[in-house]
Parts: sequence; C-alpha cells; structure tokens
Amino acid sequence: MTKKNITVHLLSLGVLCIGFVLCRTVFFDLHGMFDLPRLLFLSGLFVIGLSFFAKARLVPVVTALGYIVGFWAGVVFQTDGVDPGGGRTNSLWIFWVAVFACAVLFSSLIEAFLAARQKAGKTRV
Repeated sequence: MTKKNITVHLLSLGVLCIGFVLCRTVFFDLHGMFDLPRLLFLSGLFVIGLSFFAKARLVPVVTALGYIVGFWAGVVFQTDGVDPGGGRTNSLWIFWVAVFACAVLFSSLIEAFLAARQKAGKTRV
C-alpha cells in the first residue's frame, strides 16, 4: 500500500468520524434519530475499508463528504407531515440516505471507469 493511499483513507476516515459525532450528538435535535446515523456511519466504514484494499482514492473522500452533505441536504429539504394513522413523519432520512448512497455509487462508478481507462493504457487523472 502506498503512503498516499493510506493518507487519503485515514483522512477520509477522520472526516467520516467527525461527521458521525457531530450528526449523532451535536445535531441530534435536528433529526432525532438514533439508528440511522450509526447505520450510515457503519456503511461508510465498510465502503472506506473496501476502497482501501481496492486502492481507490476517490471513493473514500466522496463517501466521507457524502455523509455530511447528505445530512445537510436532508436538513435543508426536509418536510414534516402526518401519516394516515396520525403519527408524525419527516423526510430528512430519505434525503440523507439518497445523497449518501448516490455519492458512494457514483464515486465507485467513476473510480471503476478510471481504473479501466488506466488498464487500457491511458493515464490516470
């Protein structure tokens, strides 16, 4: 493993951890969810771990940023409502999960495209 690969992954892990701590504790009043921040964090850890062994440098950065950006997209675009049974609903979690999942998916696709291009003999950007 190269030093640059290790550095990128450690920094991404640090950003993901900071985002988790902030979203889970400091900004808890904005979302009120116990499990979702942890599930997304564990998903992010898994993706960063896989990308470390795949030597992907774009995926961990976008994963860590996708966690934070997804949360803030949810905060900005959330809507409150009432379900047919009279319970309260909120759409923050939908935006958070969607932005995070799209960030991981698109960065993985871009990384795969760049790896295939490099394998074909072209230079990596």
